[in-house]
Amino acid sequence: MKLKTEEAEQDVLVEQLIHELGMAHVAHLPIGDPRKKMLSLTNGERKRCAIGVELVSDPSVLLLDEPTSGLDSFKAQSICQLLHNLARTKGKTVVSTIHQPNSEAFFYFDRLVLMCDGHIVYQGDAKKSVDYYKLINCPVPKFANPADFFMRLLSVRYPKSQEDLDKLDHMTRHYHALLEKSVKAEGRLIKLDAPASAGGDFVSHKAPVGVQLRQLLRRSWTLATRDPRLSRAKLFQTVAVILFMIPCFWQLNDYSSIPSV
Repeated sequence: MKLKTEEAEQDVLVEQLIHELGMAHVAHLPIGDPRKKMLSLTNGERKRCAIGVELVSDPSVLLLDEPTSGLDSFKAQSICQLLHNLARTKGKTVVSTIHQPNSEAFFYFDRLVLMCDGHIVYQGDAKKSVDYYKLINCPVPKFANPADFFMRLLSVRYPKSQEDLDKLDHMTRHYHALLEKSVKAEGRLIKLDAPASAGGDFVSHKAPVGVQLRQLLRRSWTLATRDPRLSRAKLFQTVAVILFMIPCFWQLNDYSSIPSV
């Protein structure tokens, strides 16, 4: 429903995405539901499937919220490597929040934004972040994972103590003095072309209404046949509501025939 191309072209695109995401071995499995999970969550298969759904429409920017949560370090690293390859080979801009990556997964990211108490305290090359914090007298311990160190360093207890206030002031002051000017200069150098729909009618890339209606009906029928108990529950709920509403409106007098005063 996201594309206007022919179904044959869509099938070719889907097959290509399946192989790029490394999901050929589970291509014919249903995703599953909370009760019966077919795709594995711990192996990252559901994460890859969610990423693939967004990639179908070929977006230029991909926004992800903690794509590695719930995965072990190896699977989290494979997800980060996948996102890195998408940015390198497909020219995608991938913006992601990430939770406690290992050191190898951490350095798959090109640029890094660190925030503390709602303030940006670092923005720039991810690989240079270690040298930057060494420069402002917050060195990363030797053999430590930079991501774990940043999580500890940027954590703030509430209500904030004087130590937290001093730490926040120290990092924001150095950020404004050392990094903010270069970040703004980089922003002025980036020139993007205006979207094709700017200043005119919005151009939709979605399928026509008839195609969307047909696909949604087919999807609803498939879900109903796969889980007939859900359909019976909805039917019972509808009947129960009807039986509850009948006494509320049973034999109400018709006031339409009463003349108004």
